[in-house]
Amino acid sequence: MEFPHELKELYPDQIIEVRGNADALTVILKKEADIHQFKTELINKFSGLEEQQILFIKHEDKQDFEKLVLE
Repeated sequence: MEFPHELKELYPDQIIEVRGNADALTVILKKEADIHQFKTELINKFSGLEEQQILFIKHEDKQDFEKLVLE
């Protein structure tokens, strides 16, 4: 399975911006989005990837990132 780089299109109500490259993506969530629920959704939906995908996820109004590694 491939990881879609159109995450913003898949989750328009939660994601403000996605940027990055083949090594890692930064995902900026709307402040009202539940970051833990979002991470759980991604883990459930994208398990069994052909290549590991690293995401750094944060809320628009916070500085701290949470790292998520999908495999």
